[in-house]
Amino acid sequence: MSYECLSYNVDGAVAHIKLNRPSTLNSFNTQLRAELLSALTEADDNADVRAVVLGAEGKMFSSGADLAEGLGNASSIEEQILQEYAPALEKIGNLGKPVIAAVPGGMAGIGAAFAMACDLMVMADNGYMLLAFTNIALVPDGGASWLLLRHLGYQRAFQVIVEGGRMSAHECVEAGIANKLVPAEEVESAALQWAQNLSERAPIALRNAKKLLRDAADQSYMETVAAEAKVQNTCIATADAQEAVRAFMEKRPAVFKGK
Repeated sequence: MSYECLSYNVDGAVAHIKLNRPSTLNSFNTQLRAELLSALTEADDNADVRAVVLGAEGKMFSSGADLAEGLGNASSIEEQILQEYAPALEKIGNLGKPVIAAVPGGMAGIGAAFAMACDLMVMADNGYMLLAFTNIALVPDGGASWLLLRHLGYQRAFQVIVEGGRMSAHECVEAGIANKLVPAEEVESAALQWAQNLSERAPIALRNAKKLLRDAADQSYMETVAAEAKVQNTCIATADAQEAVRAFMEKRPAVFKGK
C-alpha cells in the first residue's frame, strides 16, 4: 500500500514506519491517523516481520494533534480520540511484535502518547517530552495519564501534567520512559539495529513476554504467576525452544523460525 503522510518499508524482518509531515512537525491529521493504523496493521499481518520501528522525518517525532485541521471529520474531540487515535494506540499494544519508538528530538501531546505506547524507545540525547495540555486548558489524552502514572508515580505525574511540564531526554531515561539515548543523527540507525537484534530472537517468546507484561499491570501477583505458567507450557513445546537447546549444546547461535 502507498502512503502520503508516512513512509513504510520492510528490510529483512524489520518494518520501518516513519511519520512524514515534517513541515507541520509531524502533527497528526485525519490522514496520518488512518495511515498509521494501516501501516501498523500491515506490519502485524506480515509473518516475515518480527520487529517494528516507529520513527519520524525531521527533528521532531510529533508535535501532537494538527490544530489547524481541528476536528476534521469528527463531530467531537471525544469521537476523534476514540475512533481515530485509539485504534492505532491499541494496535501498538496488541501487535505481537516489539515496537521501538525512534524519537529524533521532541515529542509533544498525543505524539508523546504514541511514543510512550511503544514497547521500547530510543531518544535523541538533546530531545524532550512536552505535555502542555493544561497551558491551553486541556487534559492529557491518548492514554498519557495512564502511562505517566506508571512511570512517574502519582505526585510526579500530576506535577508534570498540571504544570504543562517538559522533561529532558535524560529525565525520560531516569523515569523509564526512554531506554536509550544517542546523538540525534544516530537515533534511526540505533533503533533499526536494535530491532534487527530483537528480530533474531524467538518470536513466540517476545510476543508472549509483551502480552504478559502488559496484562500484569491489571493483575494480581498470583494471576500473573498462573498466566506465566500457562504460556511457559506452550513455549516449551515449540520447535524454537527445542532449537535453542540444540544450539546451546552445539555451541552455535540458535536460528528461530517462529514455530
